[in-house]
Amino acid sequence: MPSSIRYADLTVGIVRETYPNERRVAVTPQNAALLLKKGFARVLVERGAGAEAQFTDHAYEQAGVTLVEGKTVWSESDILLKVRAPSIDGTNNEVNALREGGTIISFLYPLQNRNVVEKIASRGATAFAMDMIPRISRAQVFDALRCVILFSAISWNQKLLTLFR
Repeated sequence: MPSSIRYADLTVGIVRETYPNERRVAVTPQNAALLLKKGFARVLVERGAGAEAQFTDHAYEQAGVTLVEGKTVWSESDILLKVRAPSIDGTNNEVNALREGGTIISFLYPLQNRNVVEKIASRGATAFAMDMIPRISRAQVFDALRCVILFSAISWNQKLLTLFR
């Protein structure tokens, strides 16, 4: 029987998105605080990770996370949370920075990004593709696509309010 790992022994990491024009961040300061409350040992957030989504580093600090450089998040996180699939090309090869044996949770689109999935596997890492989680009526309140739609709607409402002030 496989041994289980306690939350208190795990570090969760949130990195800045590098895909062009991506403005989302994987975890808000409020949810980062919840991860700590649930008992995770540490939550590491790359400095500036939430800037494009209008979340300041100060807000993350207030939530109790540890702000670090991106390289540190990639190398020290047992579980890495990211919106877009990690890059595998050029000087910013994120998969090569992924901790060997680590876990990444992201919108991976494995059917379109087979090469990304193969690279992750070659590092002995585990990947959870949020886009592959089934949409069942019981779980739709937790559904990843529904969350993206909701946050997009909130973002657009905020922009419209700004325009009409």
